[in-house]
Amino acid sequence: MDKTVGDFLRHIAVGKNFSEHTVRNYALDVRQFVGFISSKGFSGPADPSLTSRTIRAFGADLHRRGMSAATIERKLCSLRSFFKYLVREGFLPTNPAAGAPIPKKPRRRPRVLDVDEAYALMESASAGRHGNPAVLGGKIASPTNLRDRAILELFYGCGMRISELQGLNRDDYDAGSRVIRVMGKGRTERILPVGSKAHEALEVYLSSEESAPSGAMFGSKKGRLTVRSIYNVVIKYARKAGVPAGVHPHTLRHSFATHMLNGGADLRAIQELLGHSSLATTQKYTHLGIDHLMKAYDKAHPHARRK
Repeated sequence: MDKTVGDFLRHIAVGKNFSEHTVRNYALDVRQFVGFISSKGFSGPADPSLTSRTIRAFGADLHRRGMSAATIERKLCSLRSFFKYLVREGFLPTNPAAGAPIPKKPRRRPRVLDVDEAYALMESASAGRHGNPAVLGGKIASPTNLRDRAILELFYGCGMRISELQGLNRDDYDAGSRVIRVMGKGRTERILPVGSKAHEALEVYLSSEESAPSGAMFGSKKGRLTVRSIYNVVIKYARKAGVPAGVHPHTLRHSFATHMLNGGADLRAIQELLGHSSLATTQKYTHLGIDHLMKAYDKAHPHARRK
């Protein structure tokens, strides 16, 4: 790999404390671009003859390959950061990606479970047929179910990102205070309250034989659960609960925020719980709250029901 690319990746990993997942994406995006310009005769990313036209040609090539607007947007944003770094380090006089337009992906409102669907999803992990039984929520649950129920309860009860939950260690949870420490984006730490249902699920799981053998909160005999394994846990129980298709871990985060807002929580409090650096990011949930109110209005108000 070109030395400048390696230096950049070390910069964002160490200097900016980007997550491993983000660094991998940047590496993929920049390497793909380097391959593209190599095929066009450029000497490398620090070639001074690179212009915004080159960046636009790369974006057009991605489009021809059938990549979505969201993927193209991410890759071009990665290049902007990369070239900004090269300019700052003196490898280039100007940023060729600065003048290249970035296609905006369509902004869709996030999928949110209603309260009954969320409850059904939690309860779908309450009982199992195999393993040593334990009682959870008044039902018999297998060891694996205990782990999976704790995962689901933390997603819905705390609004964690999947990377945050996957990185949890057992000593991050303070059972006495009912709080849990998570490491968010940019390695920023925050403390989250753990509700009674999530607390119950964690206590039963951690006292079972299925709890992770290492310091990881969630694991198997092979070690810490991977992001993919955790993702599949949510998919498995969503199907079992019969909730609509398309539910994934971030759906539970969206549902957490929306149900908190509908229950009267302050928007800034939700911002802190979610770990958003900007309130504008959290404000998208106000639209979901308005949708909830409009449905309630249409169902209950006499003028709304009058034909």
